[in-house]
Amino acid sequence: MKIKRLSYGIMALFFALLLPFLSSCSDNGNKDKVISVAEDDPDMTAAISKSRSLLPQFWQVFYYREHGETDFSLKVKITDKGKAEHFWAVNVERKKGKIFGTINNDPEIVHNVKIGDRIPIPDDDISDWLYMQNGKMVGNYTLRVLFKQMPANEVEKYKAMLANP
Repeated sequence: MKIKRLSYGIMALFFALLLPFLSSCSDNGNKDKVISVAEDDPDMTAAISKSRSLLPQFWQVFYYREHGETDFSLKVKITDKGKAEHFWAVNVERKKGKIFGTINNDPEIVHNVKIGDRIPIPDDDISDWLYMQNGKMVGNYTLRVLFKQMPANEVEKYKAMLANP
């Protein structure tokens, strides 16, 4: 059975929020926690499907920021030699029908990207999205699936950050 890895995403989001204040893209010793999830995990498949179905909402808010929304990020599936890993991409940009973002976490499985790489993002490889609104995180549906594998204190901390836990 193939395994793909998904980072909690929260650490990546915090890193994204701190990027303007840092002089480089080093991880400064902060390592994302990684959870392995089966490629065919039904809960993760459903979360990715939900996220993708709501992607038009993400783009609507991305273009028309009416309530101070910030920190738009896309989770993108990167494959390398038959293996897959999901990364948060920040500094999202959409021009001439193409999407671009900057890899925001260190790879654990694939070796064809690294933190700080600016990459094109094929629409079909988007597995999740998020943005901040009024201090709360909107989106990040794949994180919720990982709650069943996290310690209760971490789950409560992350739920408190979500607009709709």
